Amino acid sequence: MHHPHTNVGMNYKNYERRIVEQYGIELSGWPLLLGGVCNPGELNTHDTAILKKALVDDQCKWKILTQEEVTAWVHSNKQREANGESVYGPSRKSRARKGPPINSEIQGDGVVNEDTAA
Repeated sequence: MHHPHTNVGMNYKNYERRIVEQYGIELSGWPLLLGGVCNPGELNTHDTAILKKALVDDQCKWKILTQEEVTAWVHSNKQREANGESVYGPSRKSRARKGPPINSEIQGDGVVNEDTAA
């Protein structure tokens, strides 16, 4: 069975949402128990060797999920998040606000007046 998306860039930080849930595929047989799927460049030499062996031996490989498996995966991830686990990677940092500070008034000439801020 072939997957319709054949050229997908790997997203380690958002693997659950951007790979498994979005494309319906998983890296099955990941050999490292702590932390789940991660960027191999962040592994130590010992764990890299373990991962390489699993890939070469075809124990770790991509698997296309059924719609039922994807639905169950999403449900499980949402439950884990509700229980306080960070399933979907790090939260996005708030973006810098453009324009004047929120608690400032702008005078008629467009100058921010910090003294009259609420």
